[in-house]
Amino acid sequence: MKFNSKALAIIMIMAVSLIATSVVFAEPTNNNPDLDVQDIQITSQGYSMYDVSCTITPKKSFSYLGIEVTFYDSSNAVIGKSPLVWNMNNPTANEAIKASGTATTDSDSSTPARAEVYIYDSAFGSDPNDAIYHETVNMTG
Repeated sequence: MKFNSKALAIIMIMAVSLIATSVVFAEPTNNNPDLDVQDIQITSQGYSMYDVSCTITPKKSFSYLGIEVTFYDSSNAVIGKSPLVWNMNNPTANEAIKASGTATTDSDSSTPARAEVYIYDSAFGSDPNDAIYHETVNMTG
């Protein structure tokens, strides 16, 4: 079987497009070897406020780390998004950090079924695909 140069070029473009698309839509991971996140806890404080805490140990130095939390109800609708629950500039490698902050839902009458916790290494991070860490926390009533 012989390919002409146009057919080969089209196949190459399609292959590169497929690879690029899979990278853009890749899910954030909670298996980042540069970050150890332990014991994420989300506790209701009433009035749509939730305490968020965990221990973060960076395995390398970062210039910035920040936590974002998005809450979902049982029908999978977003009921709150807190883009800046916690942040730190210049965390040091292998130094355990007790991170804590407050996240909110949009209404006290909305009860979250789950929370998606994202950690970014940029203050401008807000796209879950750019998160360097992601974990789902199932909420209990």
